[in-house]
Amino acid sequence: MREQKSILLFFLVILITPYVLTEQIKLSLDLEINEPENIIFHGLFDIATDSKNNIYLLDYKEKMIYLFSEEGRFQKKIGRPGQGPGEFERPRSIYLDSKDTVYILDEWHRRVEIFDSKANYIKSIKFLNFPTGEPSIIVDKSGNFYISGYYRIQNAVVAKFASTGELIKYFPLPVKEYKGIKLNGFEKIEVMEYLCGGSMCFDEEEKKLFFSYKWPYSIKILTKTGKELFQFSRKNNLNWTPLILKTDRNGFLFGPYTSSLKIFLLNNNYLVNSISCLDWEGNPKIKLPPPHVLTKNPEKYFKIKGQFAVLDIYTKEGDFIASTVMDGKIYFLCSDNKGRLLAIKVDENDIPTIVRYRIEMTNN
Repeated sequence: MREQKSILLFFLVILITPYVLTEQIKLSLDLEINEPENIIFHGLFDIATDSKNNIYLLDYKEKMIYLFSEEGRFQKKIGRPGQGPGEFERPRSIYLDSKDTVYILDEWHRRVEIFDSKANYIKSIKFLNFPTGEPSIIVDKSGNFYISGYYRIQNAVVAKFASTGELIKYFPLPVKEYKGIKLNGFEKIEVMEYLCGGSMCFDEEEKKLFFSYKWPYSIKILTKTGKELFQFSRKNNLNWTPLILKTDRNGFLFGPYTSSLKIFLLNNNYLVNSISCLDWEGNPKIKLPPPHVLTKNPEKYFKIKGQFAVLDIYTKEGDFIASTVMDGKIYFLCSDNKGRLLAIKVDENDIPTIVRYRIEMTNN
């Protein structure tokens, strides 16, 4: 789910004292959603929740949004495959505002499809300036759109658009280049499209935007006009090196791979950075097939040695509070109004479920 991607988590009821380092975190499974009858999860990619803690699940291969109640009961489908209004070809990102308006970013159509709180179609907004890679979207109270991805010509990863879709500005956030290997122009572009960009969230009260690069580990706090206030990161024993294309184009260099998947607020007080980690090995001399072939039979080309998720928790001022690791293919993507974390979890048979966790944190 990168064809792997999706994510989830939890419930915070214990007050955390700012600036106090906490390393004791306990996650308790609160809910598990399996495939409903007559529905097959085919390409789960993103999750969002509304003010009533209903769960919106984006399946980009089925070109559909599935709505579940807080208790995990299937409610309805939103949108459908197609070219017309309210239809999707490749939905990649979902966002809900304070009025429970639903925004679905479709990278194939280069537009956002907008639905009201009852899942009725409202309108589509087309963007003439659109990134490659894996774009994501958030929306501010004024209806402005912020889309992250790879803007190649501008060497930028975030752009702000008006509610009508016109470009307002590119934020001064350059693409992070990996310095460990020399790449020719073609391969450098391909690496950037896969790995540049990142995720965003708002603190509307303080009018701040938090941006987390996919790699290397770096979080920036900006104003909504793009002015950088400060940045921070965290050093640990993980190898933050991304997967990089081999320079002769015959294959890949393999090794531990980490990517920041999603940054989001927990109970509107704490910042969560969700990270996906994959340890694998393979033969860089083997010529790899196109991605759509590779994903159907990846075991033929490389061996996955281990996979796990990391959750880092900060204050909104960037002070580190706590971190936890969970083994397996699990992708944390958002939290709900009760502080529970939601994620996509994939078992050993590649069958996905949606999971929700409560969190208990104990100060040391």
